[in-house]
Amino acid sequence: MAWTQRNDSVPGYCYLIEAVGINGIIPGRLVRRCKIGLSKNPEMRLDALHSSQPPCDYVILKTIFVEDMASVEDLLHKDFKHCNIKLNKSREWFDLSPLDFWRVQMAFNRYGREYGLRKVKPVPVRAVVGGLVALLGIGILIGQVVRQEPQPQAEVESWK
Repeated sequence: MAWTQRNDSVPGYCYLIEAVGINGIIPGRLVRRCKIGLSKNPEMRLDALHSSQPPCDYVILKTIFVEDMASVEDLLHKDFKHCNIKLNKSREWFDLSPLDFWRVQMAFNRYGREYGLRKVKPVPVRAVVGGLVALLGIGILIGQVVRQEPQPQAEVESWK
């Protein structure tokens, strides 16, 4: 079977996962070890981390559903490259100070608003106008039927 390159420029999730308990003091500051990554299914990615990374607890802190997960992940990595940990085979782990941790959450919120997919698509203006015109027409027809004077009915002679 031929190997094909994975296409991550599709709709999916960007996530922030914390390796709980893996933190440290770097010149006088506490840091949190977090992974900024992408996946079509963050829960399955979390399971894969549990089986392939050092044994510790991993927690999904934040996810955003975006139109192009590779582009948004790249933006997040560039925003926090100063926190990136140089590891073999991974560029997704970051040591975040309390300020950087707050900033990464704000960046997730911002990119979620800018690049996120809406759950409900807006209704086109033409559809709204068409619906209103149809309702108006139905209202006029009903009004005409209600306003019509009753037709005189033939009187039935009473039998005496």
